[in-house]
Amino acid sequence: MKRFLAGSLMLAMTFAAFAVASPAAVAAASQSCAHVTGTATLTPGLSSTPTNQTATAHATMTTCTPTTTTGGSNTTTATLKIPLGSCAKLATGNQKFSGTATTTWHNAKKSVSSLTFTTGTGANITVATITGKISSGLFAGHLISGQVKFTPKAGENCSAGHPIKDLTFTNTKPFVVS
Repeated sequence: MKRFLAGSLMLAMTFAAFAVASPAAVAAASQSCAHVTGTATLTPGLSSTPTNQTATAHATMTTCTPTTTTGGSNTTTATLKIPLGSCAKLATGNQKFSGTATTTWHNAKKSVSSLTFTTGTGANITVATITGKISSGLFAGHLISGQVKFTPKAGENCSAGHPIKDLTFTNTKPFVVS
């Protein structure tokens, strides 16, 4: 349950970001990135005590097409605010958090986005769906979507002495700019 909560929280906040797209949306995509990996840090760290959290995520996205617009890859940094976050709250699932992300594409162009992260429920508690809109830079005005799955660092178990602070994540669906 603790891993599930940590994963959900991190997912929700992290990244870069785009949510699950339907086949029709992928066909109309301005950009689609097939592979995403990254890390996220929760400050001060998730425990049983409800505390305002800041999540900072760093991701690398590759296999982005078409490559002519972006160079085929990017790095993204996202920051998410989680009001009164706790393991118990995240365990309920379907939590929503908001944040911002800055993407630097391989060709040095940037995109700045406003994001919403929604955690999963049940067996998908460590999965977060990310949706948003690019507010400035490359693809300004376009919608973004994606989905990631989080895994907390070994030994971090939501206790006061071992709060969940460090997460890794990978995408479960392509990240899409449409």
